[in-house]
Amino acid sequence: MSLIHLKDVNKTYQGAQPLHVLKGIDLDIERGEFVSIMGASGSGKSTLMHILGLLDTLSSGSYLLCGTDVSHLSPAALTARRASEIGFVFQQFQLLPGLTALENTALPLAIGGIPRSVRLARARAALLSVGLGDRMEHLPNALSGGQQQRVAIARAIITRPCVLLADEPTAGLDPVSAADVLALFDSLHESGHTIVLITHDPAAARRATRRLRLENGVLFNIQ
Repeated sequence: MSLIHLKDVNKTYQGAQPLHVLKGIDLDIERGEFVSIMGASGSGKSTLMHILGLLDTLSSGSYLLCGTDVSHLSPAALTARRASEIGFVFQQFQLLPGLTALENTALPLAIGGIPRSVRLARARAALLSVGLGDRMEHLPNALSGGQQQRVAIARAIITRPCVLLADEPTAGLDPVSAADVLALFDSLHESGHTIVLITHDPAAARRATRRLRLENGVLFNIQ
């Protein structure tokens, strides 16, 4: 069974004029795939990412994640699954300014109640894997944008999630830092991580092994 399986997923925001954002989305993502999803502003790609990440609920259809139907789980159950099965990387790094790179990386494990010695050991390993072994004790304001994004990636993978969701992870970076971050995603994919990259950048999208496009809430294959 696919790691991610969406069947006829629709999302409508109610109002005086209902807004149909996603229209009959069918999507299967296998374990270990690297998939990119492109789309213009307003195409629905952020909404799709929020549904994939259990940050929003679908209006109709079904969503199976790791073989479990998560379409109608309670908010508490969605929170638990999101914490254990999904790693997020956003355009804004969302690092806590008063915590070191090591402490920011370990934070998801602290929330999960993992003992301090274990979470710090895993945080060190995660930071080493993204090339920041010499920056562990630095605060975010002492790191470049590319280094902050690497900390965010380390934080995303520390829980060993089923899937890594990256929403415009290079949009705020200079070209050199963006290339370094994309190379890191290549390396994570090669090591077996499942990655879904939401992007407006064709060059970034081409790094994936399968490319999709959203147009007016409809999903198309482009590779």
